[in-house]
Amino acid sequence: MGPSPVDDADGLVAAAGGPGAPALARRGSRRLVVAAILLILIVSAGLRLYRLGSPDEMFDEIYYAKDAKAILDGRMDPKRDYPWEPGDVGSWAHPDAGKEAIAVGIFLFGDRPFGRRAPSAAAGLLLLACVYPLARRLGLSQSWAMVALVLAASDLLGIAQSRIATLDVFIALWTAVCILCALRYVQDGRRTSWLLLCGLAGGLALATKWSGLLALAAAAGVLVLGPRVAALRPRTDEGRRDATVDGEPPKVGVGRVVRITALLVLALVVLPAGVYLASYIPYFADGHGLSHFRELHSQMLHFNLTLSAPHAYASSAPTWIIDYRPVWYSSFVDKQREFFTVVAMGNPFLWWAGVLALVAAPILCIWRRATLPLVPALLVAVLYLPWFAASRTSFLYYMTPVAPFLAILVAATAATLMAPQAASPATSRRTGMRRLGLATAAAVVTALAWDAVGRTAAFAFWELPGRVSDAVAWSTASVAVAAGAFLVAAALAAPRTRTATIVIALGCIVGICVPFLPIVMNLGIPADRYYRLIWFRSWI
Repeated sequence: MGPSPVDDADGLVAAAGGPGAPALARRGSRRLVVAAILLILIVSAGLRLYRLGSPDEMFDEIYYAKDAKAILDGRMDPKRDYPWEPGDVGSWAHPDAGKEAIAVGIFLFGDRPFGRRAPSAAAGLLLLACVYPLARRLGLSQSWAMVALVLAASDLLGIAQSRIATLDVFIALWTAVCILCALRYVQDGRRTSWLLLCGLAGGLALATKWSGLLALAAAAGVLVLGPRVAALRPRTDEGRRDATVDGEPPKVGVGRVVRITALLVLALVVLPAGVYLASYIPYFADGHGLSHFRELHSQMLHFNLTLSAPHAYASSAPTWIIDYRPVWYSSFVDKQREFFTVVAMGNPFLWWAGVLALVAAPILCIWRRATLPLVPALLVAVLYLPWFAASRTSFLYYMTPVAPFLAILVAATAATLMAPQAASPATSRRTGMRRLGLATAAAVVTALAWDAVGRTAAFAFWELPGRVSDAVAWSTASVAVAAGAFLVAAALAAPRTRTATIVIALGCIVGICVPFLPIVMNLGIPADRYYRLIWFRSWI
């Protein structure tokens, strides 16, 4: 593997001095990391739980939440005319694991909006908790893994999907767990337990929606990459990588190949199939037989391959990553002209940076021989690009399993571009603090001043030129956007300004989340602010 950025914690360890200082410094560093992660998760939990019961019902909850209650009540008995149908469950086109997860919330908290959505909130929070260990396993240092976590926590789609009783957040969680277990298997001495957990999580993803099969495909990709992925694993407490994996590879004989193949088939085929079948236990318990099960899956296959129902918020897969067509789950305007909405959209700055990172990953590999962004880019590609072949009606929120890996990719690309030169520990510490301060300032300014900046820019580059003609307005806006893009590109190209530009950009990605929170969380927002958040016509 190519060189990766130095872990900032290493400099602090070296600076501590004394024979016992490194271990003490590492323990202190770990405690600081754990505290930071807990703080991020607490804030994220607040965003997911605040007014979780509002509005009463939205979008596909009319299917999944009601079907979860039907499963809980045992109302899945065969119908007279179509005995393969699961009784009162209308969303039979998808497997039952996700609906059963929603049913757990209804059982615990009652058949009310909070009860239906509580499992989604929990899944979204657990998904976020997977980001830091995933980033570390993909080669990022402690500091950059924390950046990836903050970026993922700032993604609007993750917040929106955690506040609605639908299936995609569960697929995203099991996808992340599946890939994390595959990384642990490759990097921690190929322990069978990690491979079996990988298959279990992949099976749960598949049993939530058939698109969960992409989780198993991504995990298989990690296993195929093998030694290259093993070289990315984080350091041990002693500052060294596990010698059991770095040493000579074990001799491969026919017997070993047979055993490994059987284990892989068991973990990635047999176990997921068993989990999938187990998700239908309530279906069989309510009177269905194997013939009904076969016919149900025949109907599911037909539905998922041929669905072409028109929908106002449908969009094709290539447009998702540029945030072209968000999905408005709920919209209400009160008598005071305040807008209350719930919209599924990505953090536009994060996703656009993700597009650039996808392009940059192979270029950096060739130009700098830097391979740190490559594996995150490959995981994004495996989870996202197969959707390009889909002809059925599709929506942007299918990106939910992809978004956390997009955040890791952006962090990995930024880390590569900012790879530090050798410096003293004290200098590294001061540099890190300056960068953190600059990023924080950029985030705060973006969060607090975005409305004013947007209002000023709209007046200067759109409304004022528009008084002459629409053509002049379009020309002025286009020139302004092009000039801004040129200035950013020039700042990235110049070594003296590259680091500051990237740090400010990361801060802006985090900060831009704040102005959009009201339209994601169903909080009241005045009409003028609402319309200033609609940057493009395709957003509404």
